[in-house]
Amino acid sequence: MDTASLLNAFFVALVVFYVCVHTCLTIFEVRTSEASANIVPAAFRFRISLAEHRKAVDYSGELLQCDLVNALLGAAIAVLLTFGGGLSVILAGITAVSGRGLASQCILIASITLLLAIIDMPVAWWRDFRINERYGFEKTPSHVWILRRIRELVVGWFTALPVVCAFSFICVSASYHWWVFAFFLTFCWYFWKIIAAPNWFIAFSSDVRPLADGPLKDKLTKLLKALGRSNAEICTAARPQSWRHGNAIFASRPGRARLVIFNHVIEKLADEEILAVAACAVGRVNRWHNAARLTFFCTLTGLFWWGYAWLAEHSFFYEALNIEPSLALTDGTVNPALLFVLLITVVPVFLYPAVFFVHGFTRMLDFDEDAYAVTAVGAKPLARALAKLHRDFRRTLTPNRFYSLANHRRPHVTHRIEAALLAEKRDRRHTANAAQDEMRARAALYNEALARERAARDERLALRVQLKSEKLREAANLRRRGFSMTA
Repeated sequence: MDTASLLNAFFVALVVFYVCVHTCLTIFEVRTSEASANIVPAAFRFRISLAEHRKAVDYSGELLQCDLVNALLGAAIAVLLTFGGGLSVILAGITAVSGRGLASQCILIASITLLLAIIDMPVAWWRDFRINERYGFEKTPSHVWILRRIRELVVGWFTALPVVCAFSFICVSASYHWWVFAFFLTFCWYFWKIIAAPNWFIAFSSDVRPLADGPLKDKLTKLLKALGRSNAEICTAARPQSWRHGNAIFASRPGRARLVIFNHVIEKLADEEILAVAACAVGRVNRWHNAARLTFFCTLTGLFWWGYAWLAEHSFFYEALNIEPSLALTDGTVNPALLFVLLITVVPVFLYPAVFFVHGFTRMLDFDEDAYAVTAVGAKPLARALAKLHRDFRRTLTPNRFYSLANHRRPHVTHRIEAALLAEKRDRRHTANAAQDEMRARAALYNEALARERAARDERLALRVQLKSEKLREAANLRRRGFSMTA
């Protein structure tokens, strides 16, 4: 069996895995939501009624059906474009009309992206408008919504198309080293989002204001001192629209450190709950989460771009996808437009198993961040803060853990609250075990000292008995000794 056949069988297995896992996770999510439809989670009983909770469960069920249809549609498109020979037909037609130059690449990208947008329109209309309208979340007339969606589609298409074409031109110029350029752009994006934006722009922008003096600032100062960040400034600001990771930022640059708590946190939460939010932000820095995220994502993307580029240079990769290698490789040179089309249609299906690994890593950091806050201020203030800051009550509050792992980069608020309470119990158990271990150690030392004292006492007593016995024996010998006198 040649390499192309093995790779073809592997790709088919990945598509089957994608479809089966999506279907199973949807079933699990529906069952989990319906099982808790009659019980509002304890943390939200004063914020949402039972009727609203049941409505959220029904709403989530309909969205899940649309998501499943969308996933199956994505798998069908990937199969039709590859194993169905769709890309080969499209490539052959474009090549016959415009040749193999940059123009043909731009036409390929434009035609595929426009086709995908048109296919996605009915599902998007049903998911984002029809269901929302039925549940009272959408008040816009249907024709207005459709016109607005078409306008956004056209504007986005015309805006992104020149950028993608420019990227294709750069990749053609870079030849076999195009993946280095792609990795560099990806690295710059992650560095901006994780390091540069929060530490140099958001936390130190002109909109940031010092927190007013008062009991809250005194508590925050004491907390920062306890966490080893006593030199940090305490400020407030409005949360930027682009920032979604956390409700506070602890930023540091050479010689300066600053804790920025967003205004909506101060408006909604009590002092102890604000301390929990601040502890999460500090824990993100003290536990080196930002550096871990940057290293993790850059390593993964670097491996992906290198592997993708290596596969793109070999004809068996295209044979496995049922794409004519002569259309994909021109004199041994890759076709960047074709690689881009595969990237948006086929790669998400084939690399779906990696989602569990990536989301598992990011969620692990979020749970560790919450555990750090629990150690600093306790679980109850953090749980109350998470419940008050949660805003999406349209979806179910009891998602399935496996479905959430596959579809959400961050853990659901209900799972975070449960994990925080468990972390506090675990800390208490560890503290109690440590106290018991210390008591056992002290008892062992006491017993050891008592044993030594008893041994020394027994030794002294044995010595006294021995001396007494020797004296008695000597006296007895003296009494039995005979005396004789000479004449």
